[in-house]
Amino acid sequence: PAPAARRGASAAPARLAVTAKKKDVRSTITVECTEQRAMASQERTGVSRYTTQKNRRNTPDRLEVMKYNKFLRRHTLHREIKKK
Repeated sequence: PAPAARRGASAAPARLAVTAKKKDVRSTITVECTEQRAMASQERTGVSRYTTQKNRRNTPDRLEVMKYNKFLRRHTLHREIKKK
């Protein structure tokens, strides 16, 4: 077979599009349980945290979601925390 007819080969060379990187609109955030954070340190056995992504243009405020807390064994309010 001819070289162009081989599997995986293309007749035209591959072109790579080079674009300038824009500021990321989506950011990775961490949400932490508010009820567990308010408890006394003696009662706390662990910290319930989740990571997710949010669109900064659509959600400029702090994100609040109901998520499952495995330490309290129920759904609780989780609020976005600052990265350290």
